[in-house]
Amino acid sequence: MLTAKRKLLLLTSFTLLMSLGWAGCHGFFVKPTLTGITVTTLQATNLPTQGSTIQLMATGAYDDGSHKNLSGVATWSKTDPQNLVTLSTSSPGLVTANAAPNPGVQVTIQAAAQSSNGSVVSGTITLTVGQSSTLTISSSRGSTISLSGAGGAGATVTFSATLNGTDVTNSTTFTSSSPSVIAITTGSTGTLQATGTTTITGSDSSNGASGTLQITVNP
Repeated sequence: MLTAKRKLLLLTSFTLLMSLGWAGCHGFFVKPTLTGITVTTLQATNLPTQGSTIQLMATGAYDDGSHKNLSGVATWSKTDPQNLVTLSTSSPGLVTANAAPNPGVQVTIQAAAQSSNGSVVSGTITLTVGQSSTLTISSSRGSTISLSGAGGAGATVTFSATLNGTDVTNSTTFTSSSPSVIAITTGSTGTLQATGTTTITGSDSSNGASGTLQITVNP
């Protein structure tokens, strides 16, 4: 027969093995590794006037597929040669404009955090400080288009224009430097014609701002 001491030893060993097995199955001792950080804002990315503020958020992505808000633990920094913005020391991710140059100037804000494997992971976002006079032109099909993938000649592509984070498409006139590649048919809509490269120019009648986008159409 087993002695009381022997029974206690076996019970203790069994309990320990079960605990280790449970922990292994459920990843109890596995700490997910931070693999990336995305910096975002629900507001516009423009600080138009002195004193304007934007609240940024840093979201961490982990190797187990999970995500976590790291705004409060990330280290915030800026690339801002003209010292146009201030990063709050009490509200992590809060950016305030010190000045408002015209035309606008871009600054880069970075959020960084250390992963469980010791590496430093970071993410950035670009903000415009002041009022920019340059439109940002974008295409529904990107800057490189596959003619065959888009459906061939006659397929449409739409353009949009923003200024200081505001959509000004409706007041913008679009033109194409090579109508034989992409022809502007009506408003902000163009039609693919053939392969080649063209420059789409947008001119905003409400404030005189303009911008360009070069598009290459491949076979």
